[in-house]
Amino acid sequence: MDDLLGLDTWGTDLILAVQSISNDTLDSFFLAITELGNAEAFLVIMALVYWSINRQWGLRLTVLAMLSTWTNEFFKVIFRLPRPNPAIVRQLVHEQTYGFPSGHAQTGAVIVWGYLAAKVRKGWFTALAVLLIFLIGFSRVYLGVHYPQDVLAGWILGSLILVIWLHYEESLAAWWKQLEVRSQVMVIIAGISAMLFLMPTDATGHYPNETAATLAGTLLGVGIGTILENKMVQFRVDGSVGRRLLRYLVGIIFVGSIYVAGSLLPEFEPWALDIVVRVTRYSLVGLTVAWLAPLLFIRLRLADSDLNLS
Repeated sequence: MDDLLGLDTWGTDLILAVQSISNDTLDSFFLAITELGNAEAFLVIMALVYWSINRQWGLRLTVLAMLSTWTNEFFKVIFRLPRPNPAIVRQLVHEQTYGFPSGHAQTGAVIVWGYLAAKVRKGWFTALAVLLIFLIGFSRVYLGVHYPQDVLAGWILGSLILVIWLHYEESLAAWWKQLEVRSQVMVIIAGISAMLFLMPTDATGHYPNETAATLAGTLLGVGIGTILENKMVQFRVDGSVGRRLLRYLVGIIFVGSIYVAGSLLPEFEPWALDIVVRVTRYSLVGLTVAWLAPLLFIRLRLADSDLNLS
């Protein structure tokens, strides 16, 4: 497969050609750009959209990104293709997962910025989104952690998933809304169970897959949190720019504290216990974003509630 894709021939040659123009300034620039494709950056962006711009966009983008990331990990562990050889190319960051396709290019670039561009529908924003999609993907080649083939595959797969999602998005939303709460919970449990147990072993040979556990936990928390928020909070994202920014600042500190505290936990043995802890940890993060933070906004008068209007 490596030979078929040309990873060790033109793929490596292109990385070396790109890195031939490297300097300290470009190193710093592309290290910053690649951060925009990380999971932490997505959490920051999704929370901003959900809390302060458009609740519907934020929730749908979260589900879409989680599904895209799951698909990306699935293909990674199916193909099990290596990343560029650090003995040949310069690597400015270290990655432990397989290389094909690029998750940064697929989810962090095409899915996140492509979805937002499709919703904002402003020429300047679309141009910005296209530029970021290119730069995030290009940064992975420049930093020596992906072959150009990985990035191209990520862009293609991300675009395919995005187009399908945008086509069926409203139908899926209408179907979800007509379900009773009990049925919604059952769908969430069935969905995260499939995500957790249908994923093959990860790059370290562990099963259940660590990435699948992270995604399952996040979607569990967001899913249950959304149900609770709809029943008990129904916060509104409108208000002055200052109020929206303060709401976001309070929320990101709240969620960030929980996220950082969870990251300090050690690995547990046996592996099944570690997976349970990981699912629980990310469920709490998702629950906080979707429900507890909005509840806090109402208590602090940083947001209004539609429940007060009835």
